[in-house]
Amino acid sequence: MPWWLQYLKALAVVAIPAVGAWLAWQQVQIARVKLQHDVYDRRFRVFDAARRFAANICLNGTTTDEDVRAFIVGTGDAVFLFDDALAKYLDEMRSRASEMQSRNAFLDDRSLLPPLSPARVEATKIVSEHQSWFGEQMTAGLIGKFEPFLKLDKRRSVKGYPWL
Repeated sequence: MPWWLQYLKALAVVAIPAVGAWLAWQQVQIARVKLQHDVYDRRFRVFDAARRFAANICLNGTTTDEDVRAFIVGTGDAVFLFDDALAKYLDEMRSRASEMQSRNAFLDDRSLLPPLSPARVEATKIVSEHQSWFGEQMTAGLIGKFEPFLKLDKRRSVKGYPWL
């Protein structure tokens, strides 16, 4: 056997595993990108449910049982897709909306208290504060909370989730 063929066989022993390792590394990178896109779609659905919920409250001044139900269903996966702080933020949105809904029901029942009673004034103040809070969420709050999880920047990873 010629000497150059023997060298070629020796190089093949090293080159074939190196090419295999390189191909495996490329597969890992493709899998990471696919996971990132799959998680993005799920996270965006949660963001969209929260945004629609806040927009309905800003538009109507209150919320309905159907809106709350849609919000709970739309954000139910948040505990699995986001950190604890964002899950608590979504829970705060739900609790504020529920409180606002119950206060509005109280205000709508004119038979309970006279129009200028302290309880009615307090309920009106609380509803107004919640409406204002939801308005702030529409302008900057929601985007600020969701941005670290939805920004498609290859160089950044979400704190605590280096693989995403």
